[in-house]
Amino acid sequence: MNKRLPLALALLPMVLAAIGCAHKDRGEPPAQLTSIDQTLAVRKLWSGKVGGEVHRLRLGLRPATDGARIFAGAHDGLVTSFDAQTGRKVWSVKTQLPLAAGPAYGEDLLAFGTTDGDLVVLDANTGEQRWREPVGSEVLAAPAIGPNVVVLRTVDGRLRGFSSRDGSPLWTIEQNLPALTIRGNTVPRVAGAFVVSGFNNGRVGAYNLSTGETAWEIAIANPAGRTELDRLVDVGAGLSIVGNDVYVVGYQGRAVGIDLQTGLVLWQQDMSSYAGLGADVDKVYVTSDFDSVVALDRRRGATLWRNDALRRRDLTAPTRYENALVVGDFEGYVHWLDPEDGHFVAREHAAGGRITAAPLVVGDNVYVQGDDGTVAAYTVRQKDADKGAAKGADQGA
Repeated sequence: MNKRLPLALALLPMVLAAIGCAHKDRGEPPAQLTSIDQTLAVRKLWSGKVGGEVHRLRLGLRPATDGARIFAGAHDGLVTSFDAQTGRKVWSVKTQLPLAAGPAYGEDLLAFGTTDGDLVVLDANTGEQRWREPVGSEVLAAPAIGPNVVVLRTVDGRLRGFSSRDGSPLWTIEQNLPALTIRGNTVPRVAGAFVVSGFNNGRVGAYNLSTGETAWEIAIANPAGRTELDRLVDVGAGLSIVGNDVYVVGYQGRAVGIDLQTGLVLWQQDMSSYAGLGADVDKVYVTSDFDSVVALDRRRGATLWRNDALRRRDLTAPTRYENALVVGDFEGYVHWLDPEDGHFVAREHAAGGRITAAPLVVGDNVYVQGDDGTVAAYTVRQKDADKGAAKGADQGA
């Protein structure tokens, strides 16, 4: 058994933030939602269910897509493929595995990690299991799929590459694991010949996708303080790659822009986050550790605006969608913000449970998955929905 102690309170990140910053607002409750001027015409396309409800497990389950279908999995092992436009169920399988992270989509494959420490790969067209490989540690970050390789980040501090054909191990990167870590890991990102990942020790690195050879590594957070809690650093849920630039943020660390090819730090901004960030061509959007949404200039890292109205609502990382910025919260609400100044433009109650992972954008639509098993699709396009979409989408899995 791994004797290193995971931070149990990370299941409740609002509490973690309060303890980690004990001198600040120890008893601050989640912000109450107030009325907004809904200026963006958001329309629900469909909603469906996959699996049962999970309570406060903070799993890494998030929809994935091939552009035409939405794939989603549940902790009870159910995996479902939905038509992206109508919500019609294409197929559904019961894997009998405690799915904890994923899916990733690529090469007509779906890859999941499990609580029991397995990497399982399914056929994306049928749901049939292709292969399953024990990895020896719980998985809390969705895998990544590149050409002939499935990359997996596990809670024991390892980043590993496996053959997408048969699951045979190809390479391993291992980092020192601190005594305390936040529950949840960075989702690896594939960019060209590289895979980029963050680690619990505050480091981020780029590695050759085929061989695992290190291209570069840097520390974006360094432990400081007298207690293990003070010294807690972690590159949590989010990093983003836009063009040749990598953007990453750490808990009790910094938001950093990095050149993908060289590892050169382009800019840095003191900031703490465990939900992560998103980016577009102009800005980097960060959910801070107290759930403020902050916009930074993508080229310089300077703060452009800040919205504090959702403090302690356990927000997801932000996702840019059409002419808005989208985040989910712990009560299943989805909030749309204006990316120019951060004011609210829309709000919808999408799910009966927490939305843990950042919303997924596919074409004209945005998709979210709640911890109650709800998968919901929204659009801001002013065109009529396909007839029967709502009827076909509200079917239970």
